[in-house]
Amino acid sequence: MLLSSPHFKKNQLRETGNSQDLWHARLDLNFEVAQDTHSQAIRTLLTHQHEGPLRIQKALYPDGPSCCHALMLHPPDGIAAGDRLSVNTRVGNGAHALVTTPGASKWYGAFEEGFAKQSINIHIDGFLEWLPAETIIYNGAKAHSHLDINIQSEGTMIGWDLLIFGRAAKLETFEKGYFDQTLNIKLADELVWVDRLFLRGGDPLFKSPVGMRGCYALSTCWAVAPDRLTFNEEQINHLRLAIPNIAFTLVHPRVLVGRQLSDPISLRKNLEMTWYWLKTKWLNLQAIPPRIWAT
Repeated sequence: MLLSSPHFKKNQLRETGNSQDLWHARLDLNFEVAQDTHSQAIRTLLTHQHEGPLRIQKALYPDGPSCCHALMLHPPDGIAAGDRLSVNTRVGNGAHALVTTPGASKWYGAFEEGFAKQSINIHIDGFLEWLPAETIIYNGAKAHSHLDINIQSEGTMIGWDLLIFGRAAKLETFEKGYFDQTLNIKLADELVWVDRLFLRGGDPLFKSPVGMRGCYALSTCWAVAPDRLTFNEEQINHLRLAIPNIAFTLVHPRVLVGRQLSDPISLRKNLEMTWYWLKTKWLNLQAIPPRIWAT
């Protein structure tokens, strides 16, 4: 019966804010290159290990064998107070991986003393596309999120982060709790960019002209070039003309960052346009969207 399922019991306890109901989960992803002995084609292979409710559904190859699409799942459908999630990803030299998720990540409201924490550590020698679905921060959430990216000299990355505060469809705003996020990018262990965001529920910055300007959703995207393919102003100007609603900034010759405030649908559309432009115009690669994006 549904009422006796582990997921149902877990969600009941989450809604009541029971501090004894803690989930610790870890997922380790390792993408490496191998050569097919028959066709001699280069193939990116994924090996992974997990603890708790974090999974990889399947490795797919819509772009061909050189690029592995990995669909990352979190079956509980949300992060509650007391939860501790850890994702460790390594992309080896010559490997190409695209990581996405089937649906939104959700940070649930927390009981008085509880908080939730997610840590993502990424090491790149090859090429990684980090393209998760949106993150929804429920009213009352107390969330700590840390994303640490370390890219070596020949490493390449396209990534994004889309945050939604509250649930507008339910007329819910983010009035209590907090969201604390840090995003670091290192080049060969040298820190070159830190994006620090701390917002409390009802923070004046949500309405401030120097903050969220009345918006409840925010997107950040970034691209990291290998040493041999650093960005130039002509490329960035073409990108700005192609996607004018995102403010792009070159924070390092290898690191391009974009930021936009708007509604979630517009943000997602512009993120996908940026991803498509970067793959086809900058990297001269085909850009085949993951099948899950169409569902």
